[in-house]
Amino acid sequence: MNREYGDARYTTSAVRDRKEGYAGLELHRTSKRDTKRVARVVFWDASGQFFFETFDADIPLDIAEELIAEAKKTIKVR
Repeated sequence: MNREYGDARYTTSAVRDRKEGYAGLELHRTSKRDTKRVARVVFWDASGQFFFETFDADIPLDIAEELIAEAKKTIKVR
């Protein structure tokens, strides 16, 4: 994702921790030259499920839905 919404730009980056057993996407919000990690979607191998987590931030529903859809499309599940 690389999308403007209101006065902010939302971007995603891939994360993976083989030792912990997850892969996912983190959502970053940039506004007024400040970039902050605001959410992530991860797929945990042990549970076989996706999880959505926010980091002390409000996120527009459109952005959250797009993040979830992108994660489901790009994260390879076994």
